[in-house]
Amino acid sequence: MPGYEQFGMWANLGARLSRSEPGDVVVEADLTVDAHGFLTARGAIVHGGAIAALADMALASAGATVAPDGQVATTVDLKVDFLQPARPGPMIARGRVSRRTRRLCFTAGSVEQGDGTVVAEARALLAYVSR
Repeated sequence: MPGYEQFGMWANLGARLSRSEPGDVVVEADLTVDAHGFLTARGAIVHGGAIAALADMALASAGATVAPDGQVATTVDLKVDFLQPARPGPMIARGRVSRRTRRLCFTAGSVEQGDGTVVAEARALLAYVSR
C-alpha cells in the first residue's frame, strides 16, 4: 500500500521500511524522548509501547511480503520480551517469517538501537484475511 508511512503508527513513530524481501524486512525509526519516551532517574528511555509497535510493524510487514494475492496480514498475537531499556535515537526493527501456512504466519524478530544493542525480541502470529 503506497503511502502507508504517512498514516497511523507508522507516521507517529516516523517509521520507514528500509529493506523488504520475501519473508524478511527491516523497519527503521528515530524515536525521541519528547514524542516516544520519558525521563527517569537513570536518564531518558523510550516507552515500551513504542518499542512494541515498532516490532509489530516489522513482524506484520514480513508476513505481508508473503501474503497470498488479495489478502492482508493482521496480527492476532504479539509477544515482546524487553531485554533492557531503550534510549531515544535511531531504532532498527527486524522481522522474518518462521513459518507460513495457508491462513497463518509465524514471525520473529528484534528491535535494536542504532549501535546494534538489542533492546527487545518479539514473536507474532498473523492471520491472512481478505482485503
